[in-house]
Amino acid sequence: MVPVTDGGLNDPTPTALGTGWSLSPAEIKRRFLVIDLKHKKLLIYDLDGTLVDTRQDIARSANHMRVSFGLPYLEHEMIWGHVGKGLLHLVAECLQTEDPQKIRKGAQVYREYYAKHMLDATTLYPGVREFLDTMKGARQAVITNKPEPFSSDLLHELLIYRYFFKVIGGNSGYHEKPDPASTLDLMKMARVEKDETLWIGDSGVDIETARAAGVDVIVLTHGFVKADKLRAAKPDGLFKNFRELVQFAHKAFW
Repeated sequence: MVPVTDGGLNDPTPTALGTGWSLSPAEIKRRFLVIDLKHKKLLIYDLDGTLVDTRQDIARSANHMRVSFGLPYLEHEMIWGHVGKGLLHLVAECLQTEDPQKIRKGAQVYREYYAKHMLDATTLYPGVREFLDTMKGARQAVITNKPEPFSSDLLHELLIYRYFFKVIGGNSGYHEKPDPASTLDLMKMARVEKDETLWIGDSGVDIETARAAGVDVIVLTHGFVKADKLRAAKPDGLFKNFRELVQFAHKAFW
């Protein structure tokens, strides 16, 4: 498995600390020696905070919802802390309520606004397309607690939907993450074993999901959760961004 690393934060070499947070040759070699990407036949990705930077549009939609309830704006970072456990959780936390009726109404307001504004500021994270292309010899899929049709719509609009043989949203008939059922079903669909599967996410929920399914997990620190919290959750690998993963993949394949 990939060791828990800090994305080069403690590597004193200039290449590790320079622009783009590139990995040093020694670090690439060390990581390559403990994981064989060629052996991974199924890669499963989270969406928000992993493949796609949705932070601004989620925060603006949540604040629009709050205003509709006569509540003041929240700081964006406070909203981001509630992302990853599904829309109803996000709504309940942002409205600070357990009232089912308010949560349902809030979710409706959020959905209507987000449907019109989900691409205002949302972009792919740097290196995503290159990494997906590098790994196209494996089966690739997305499991997210973000409901459909938003998940698939984002992937289509950002021109990466074609890389995935399956996209499972938070309302696709499975229990939401960290329940492992959707991961295990994808493994059956792809006809792969646990050691042939790799989860790539950005949160403790993604780590819990992978652990429950018995598969390796790499997390990226460019998303909604800070590196120290991710490190404490003990993933199999910790990278700053997809540019690092691209370097790692290139070393593995070439």
